Amino acid sequence: MTEILHTPDKEQVVTTNGWAFLHWLSVTRQVELSGWTALQHWSADDPAAFAAAVAGFANLPVSPLKLTRQAGPQEALVFRTWHAQRVALTRQECLAPDTNLPSAVASLLARNWQRETLIRPLAELLLHTDMRPDDRLLVNGEVWPWLAGLLAGTTIILAPLGDLLSTAEAERATVLVAPARILADAAHQRPRRFQLAGLRTIVATGGPLSPEGRRRIYTWVKSDVMLLARSGNMFWGNPLEPVLARPIGTPAFLTPPAATPAPR
Repeated sequence: MTEILHTPDKEQVVTTNGWAFLHWLSVTRQVELSGWTALQHWSADDPAAFAAAVAGFANLPVSPLKLTRQAGPQEALVFRTWHAQRVALTRQECLAPDTNLPSAVASLLARNWQRETLIRPLAELLLHTDMRPDDRLLVNGEVWPWLAGLLAGTTIILAPLGDLLSTAEAERATVLVAPARILADAAHQRPRRFQLAGLRTIVATGGPLSPEGRRRIYTWVKSDVMLLARSGNMFWGNPLEPVLARPIGTPAFLTPPAATPAPR
C-alpha cells in the first residue's frame, strides 16, 4: 500500500485553481473532465482547446503584454541578498526603465510577451502550483517561469542566498519553491520550529525529494502543506489529490502521457 503523507480536505480541494478550472470548463466550454489525469490528457490531446481555455481563464489579451500588466503601488518583487539585505519594488517601480534590477530579471520584465508563449507557464503556475493573487511566492533558484506569477498579481520573492525557512518565515511566504536538495537540507537541519502558518504549498524543482526527505518536510516544516515537485516535462503530485511518500511522475501539461511512468 502506498504511504500517504497528507490528504487535503474537501475545502482545500474546492478552493484550488485546479478545481475552479474544471468547473469553469464545464460551465463555459462544455468540457467535462473527471479530474487531474483527465485534464492532463485533454491538454495533450487537444492543445489548441487547452491553450484557449487557459488564456480565457487567466484573462490573457490577444495583444502582447508585459509581466507587470497589473501596475500599482503594492509590493511586487522582493530581492533577498547577502546579510539579509532586502530590496522591495512596487509594480510601478518594476515598469520604470531605470530600475536597478538583475539582468536576468530586467530582460524578462522588459520583454513584450506573446499570449501563446505564456500559456504553458501560466497553466503550470495557476493549476499545478495553485498560485493565487494574494500569494507571496518565495523562489530559490531559477527565476523563470515563476516570475510569470506577476501576471496573476502574486508577489514574487527572489531569495538565492541565506536560510530558506527563516526567509520564508520573515517574508510570510505562502508558496515556497526550491531545488529538492535545498529543501532536504532545510528539513534536515531543523534548528527550531519556524512560524509558517501561511505556507500552503512547497514545490521541489529538479524532481521529488526522497521518501525520507518528504517525511521530514511533514515532521519538521509543516504537517498540512501541499508538497509538489516538477522537472522539465514532468510533475509529481497535484493540488487535488493526496501527497504520497513515493509519488509517480506524470507528464506536465501539453505533454503526451508516458506509457508507464516510473515510480520515484
